[in-house]
Amino acid sequence: AAMAGGKRGRGRARGRGGRGRGAAVAAQPSPLATRVCLWEFSQNDARRDSGSKLVRQGLARRLDARAAFRGIVLAADAAQVLSPADAPLIQTRGLAGVNCSWRGLDAVPFAALGRPELRRRLPFLVAANEVNYGKPLYLNTAEALAAALRIAGLTRDAELLLAPFASGGAFFALNADAFEAYAAAVDGDGVAAAEARFLADCEAARAEARAARASAPGEYLADVDLPPAAESDEEADGDLPPP
Repeated sequence: AAMAGGKRGRGRARGRGGRGRGAAVAAQPSPLATRVCLWEFSQNDARRDSGSKLVRQGLARRLDARAAFRGIVLAADAAQVLSPADAPLIQTRGLAGVNCSWRGLDAVPFAALGRPELRRRLPFLVAANEVNYGKPLYLNTAEALAAALRIAGLTRDAELLLAPFASGGAFFALNADAFEAYAAAVDGDGVAAAEARFLADCEAARAEARAARASAPGEYLADVDLPPAAESDEEADGDLPPP
């Protein structure tokens, strides 16, 4: 979705993470201690898009696709997972993400955004937004950025970022155990290990539930593992799920 705040040409603000053309622009001063930016690809409805709302609220700055950024960048295809070890860079140089539609990911030049060594993926988390509630990995833009801040230990900024959204509290509640495990890790290897343990626990719980259904006599389709429900036709914005 096209973000509010700033036009090309005269009056462009020059952000700490952007250089020259395409620097970051915000609608109003941010209450966050962390500088949060978004590359905008204008693929969503700005009236419903979470990234656009962040900019309108002064919680994030818009980045042109050509803008440089020296902080941590959320990218679905990044080899390294985000961890508390990234907190110093996020605090000094900022955090950036991509505001795009799930259906338009192929058009996003992820490899050209930010410095390769500073690109990070998010670990396993569950969405709480109204479009993809309860779906693993399908976070919208606001949830993805808030998740990165929470994992980095910047909890107050994470909560402020989701304060304008009715689902913000549910997002933190749904992922409370995961956030606790990830935030307790020392580095990316620790987060990856916590993610693997969390996924193993989830799979064990699913297997136990399937076994319980199969052993219950007289229940219609109790022993059938039904396919997941069809995805909503509505657009949802955010970063790619981790590979």
